[in-house]
Amino acid sequence: MQCIKRRLKGKVDGSIENHAGQIDILVTGCEVSLWLAEQFVADLQKCFPKLYVKAVSSNKLLGLFGQELSMPSIGFPYSQKGMDLKDPIVLIISHSGGTFAPLACSNLLQSFSSSIFAVCSEWDTQVGKQLRSIYSGGLDLLTSRIFSTEVGVRPAEPCSISVVATHQLLTNIFEHICMTILGDPNFRYVTGSIINE
Repeated sequence: MQCIKRRLKGKVDGSIENHAGQIDILVTGCEVSLWLAEQFVADLQKCFPKLYVKAVSSNKLLGLFGQELSMPSIGFPYSQKGMDLKDPIVLIISHSGGTFAPLACSNLLQSFSSSIFAVCSEWDTQVGKQLRSIYSGGLDLLTSRIFSTEVGVRPAEPCSISVVATHQLLTNIFEHICMTILGDPNFRYVTGSIINE
């Protein structure tokens, strides 16, 4: 994920502004995937308070940005004016990779970001196909922008192993982000890192 380094270098050199409405990392999903996204974001926010990370329901994003006339999200702090989506890092979480709202967001968010990633059950999902069609620079697994839990499609499964596998993969992504930030004193400063070496 070179995009996290690029984003943080921009914050260090001032080319990316620091303000409350700005979003550095946007994580989205539905139902259980959204719950996992919220846990991931909470962990990142606790460790790096100046890294602006948000977990927003895919349905809320579609309501705000996916229509000609924006749908207000009553009872939630989200609005078009309150969310600065200038090339954030986007992480779409969808175990099946085919849930309507996350799939639609993978298309919608292309106009806001060049750094879109997905966490899915396998590499070959609908969201995966959508993201691979954007980034034709290489179709190998390292450049595909798809993080796979490798548990495969589980159409009739109640939330169990798919949740555990997704949580484990998000923990690995969290660790990678931590290593990237902690490896550079400037990155630690601009993110307000509370983790020490």
